[in-house]
Amino acid sequence: MKKLFSDALKGWSLPDLLLLSTAAVLLLALMIYDGAQDVIGVISALTGILYTLLAGKGKALCYIFGIINTILYGYVAYAGGVYGDMALNWLYYLPMMFVGLYTWSRHTETASGGVFRKKLTSFQRMRIIGLTGIGWLILWSLLDYSGGSSPILDGATTALSIAAMILGVMRCFEQWLAWTAVNTLSILMWFRLWQRGEGSLSTLIMWGVFLICGIIFTVQWLKKKEDEPAEAAQ
Repeated sequence: MKKLFSDALKGWSLPDLLLLSTAAVLLLALMIYDGAQDVIGVISALTGILYTLLAGKGKALCYIFGIINTILYGYVAYAGGVYGDMALNWLYYLPMMFVGLYTWSRHTETASGGVFRKKLTSFQRMRIIGLTGIGWLILWSLLDYSGGSSPILDGATTALSIAAMILGVMRCFEQWLAWTAVNTLSILMWFRLWQRGEGSLSTLIMWGVFLICGIIFTVQWLKKKEDEPAEAAQ
């Protein structure tokens, strides 16, 4: 655990710290404005943002905050009737966080404290896209049958998130392309829920921060992979 924290402190830039502090201040201000009625949503958002920033920097410590986030966000999704996201977090993300923590801890580059990164082949990308599309159609049908709030978007974000988490554990650059798609669709889904009074504003803001981070880290990982020892994607 001590090594996880020491590695996490390496390689931070001023923009990274500004993004984290801005998000934290915004979410805390929102909690005060709401009269502390959405404490779980705020804590979920903060830990989710910490997870995303640390993952973007390639720090294995991200999975510790990810564990907290998946537990709390699963509850927020349940309260909003987004059952796909609830199941995704509690039944899939949570165990995968432990897998990611183990995997990233074993592939950390000593000097930077970040993980070595991979890139998929064209065939692997097409396979991921095809399987994700099939998963979306299946989930859409199941969620519509179960009476979920947003079965089409919920199914899409769930299928994409499954693929993105696998790519993340594998340390692949393409995870950020998948996460950007997830974040965009999640903003649309939670905005509709918030308009109907069924969603958390803190959660909506969290997804907005995730989208910004996803775009930033897509660019950073695309550049960084050329500077690190390449490991062929499995």
